[in-house]
Amino acid sequence: MVPASLGYIKSGRLRALAVTTAARQEVLPDVPAMSEFLPGFAAVGWYGIAVPKNTPPEIVDFLNKEINDALHDPEIKKRLAELGVGPGGGSPSDFAAFIAAETERWSKVVSFAGTKAN
Repeated sequence: MVPASLGYIKSGRLRALAVTTAARQEVLPDVPAMSEFLPGFAAVGWYGIAVPKNTPPEIVDFLNKEINDALHDPEIKKRLAELGVGPGGGSPSDFAAFIAAETERWSKVVSFAGTKAN
């Protein structure tokens, strides 16, 4: 993950071979994206905020609006970019669809690898 390794890369203590995002990272413009070698490849870490299932819709809408507003704040965008993090945002249904897609995608990888929980 770029945020965890950025300091090491910038100091020269770690050599980045590629980033796993779909495109090069602004904070590491000389480091190629894996998709340049493997078209369509992308594997990114992400963060999200969830609430209990029966949270009233007006609370979900309020939180969603405030979070999206924060992600569009120039200072927050700047700080996230410095860390190599791209802000997402969107609607609760966008996030639910993203989680479903990621679950399906990575469950195939786990199944193919024969990975089992201990």
